[in-house]
Amino acid sequence: MSAAAFAALSKAYVVHYAGPINPSIIVWQKALSKFLRLAGAQGDFFFFSQRRLEAVAREVCDRCRADAGLDFFHGFTPWVLTKPRRPYIAWGDCTFRDYINIYHGCEQFRKDDIKRIERAEAAWLTDARHIIFTSDWAAEAAVSHYALDASRVSSVGIFGEIEMPERDIYAGGKGFAFVSTNFEAKGGRLVLSAFRQVRKRHPDTFLTIVGDQPGDAIGEPGVNFAGFLRKEVPEEHTRLQEILGRARAVVHPTKSDIAPLLIIEAAYCGCPVISSRKFAISELVDDGLSGLLLDDSSQVDVLASAMTWILVHEDEYQQMRHAAWTKSRSQHSKRKFEKRLISHVQDVLPAG
Repeated sequence: MSAAAFAALSKAYVVHYAGPINPSIIVWQKALSKFLRLAGAQGDFFFFSQRRLEAVAREVCDRCRADAGLDFFHGFTPWVLTKPRRPYIAWGDCTFRDYINIYHGCEQFRKDDIKRIERAEAAWLTDARHIIFTSDWAAEAAVSHYALDASRVSSVGIFGEIEMPERDIYAGGKGFAFVSTNFEAKGGRLVLSAFRQVRKRHPDTFLTIVGDQPGDAIGEPGVNFAGFLRKEVPEEHTRLQEILGRARAVVHPTKSDIAPLLIIEAAYCGCPVISSRKFAISELVDDGLSGLLLDDSSQVDVLASAMTWILVHEDEYQQMRHAAWTKSRSQHSKRKFEKRLISHVQDVLPAG
């Protein structure tokens, strides 16, 4: 996503890359925070400690060109102590407030430390000329939580990191797919339980797991483990395309996400997704048309029912494949993403 943004901006402007900026964490702060949390107390969010944020700000000041017309920041929180000398735009997935709640849980950290970071981020975003998110869901949350000027906030969506196949290779199989880098957080245990229920009535159904290892499920009847497939390796990229293209559906009952690229990548291959109605997922899937969204995807019976529906409603399913294929290309292509991004930047700094 970052590389695509850089490439898109480079088509309209002369762009200077000032990174990577990633000063070392302060080891004793990390050790103390971890000790406190292991002991049942609350720690500080050491990665964004005051000292480290100040170090980031110094590096930004040293590396940014003085003759630039605009600063463009990818992400928000690392830069909150920088003081840009010209207009700036910030682009990211979500605010620190949403990030901490979705991926960590604020109860692990001292309230005062979390508030310190949130206040700094809110003030820094308030001074930005424009704030761009990858989803309407995150944009609306930021406006609400940080009292931002809604006229300066917008979203550009996302795109998948695999190539769009030229044709749908689905051949009628009854296989489901689960893809994750975190088996538990993305709902892998739920998918296994639901799959076992479905297989009792449909014994020819199978499940392919890609990514994080599912532990003792390896070797279970009907379960195939494909391991991690790296998109930058041509053979593994092709293998992932084949798994998604031949799957009846991807099952993704995630409890820790924002706008999963997986959903777009599956749709590129014509593969519908069974997922949650949480986060920004409803912006990627039209429930009942290009996939199925569940109000409570943590219920195994509900998940199994959705998987069964996908297996037995053939006519509706074929329409769903077509809708997923079409929606992903019309709304979530890399070209559309680049076009939306450039249009927002040109509102602040006209090209040419």
